[in-house]
Amino acid sequence: MSAKDVQIARFRSRTSDVSGEPPLDAYATRVGHLVAILGDGRIGVAVPGVAQTLAARLAISLTSARLQAAIDSRQGAVIVFEGRSPDRAIVIGLIESVPLDLPGAAAATEAPTARAPAAPRVVEADVDGKRVRIVGNDEIVLECGSASITLRRNGRVIIRGTYVETHSEGTNRIKGAAVQIN
Repeated sequence: MSAKDVQIARFRSRTSDVSGEPPLDAYATRVGHLVAILGDGRIGVAVPGVAQTLAARLAISLTSARLQAAIDSRQGAVIVFEGRSPDRAIVIGLIESVPLDLPGAAAATEAPTARAPAAPRVVEADVDGKRVRIVGNDEIVLECGSASITLRRNGRVIIRGTYVETHSEGTNRIKGAAVQIN
């Protein structure tokens, strides 16, 4: 028999399957969840297929309250392993559910006849000082105590207050088809 006629078969060792060590791809990008805040400033993460809790660093900014909420709710997290080493786990993001208040999100999940009337939402905005645009279908009301400014769809503007004052560096004009004072 010549060397050309010999075939060599390679078999995987069964000892690596029963040794308890995860396969090499267990330390690729994985989805696990946060389980604890460890004393050394790292986060304990549970990864499916890995028996022990791993210590991970955070690559995202989280407040301690948000971090604790993610741990309490067993929120999913995307975990990568630097150099495919279990000792070098990094949490690069949390898996969030789609908020139902996005346009079209509720329409996809509810039947049109089953919609309940929407509760009024309170909107807060931080303004960068360049431009703010607020759009309302029928009416916009700015209200503080007994003072209010109402903008209506038909073009009517109503300003109410116990004392209304206007200041102008230039001319202060009052224009209208008819102007009534008192």
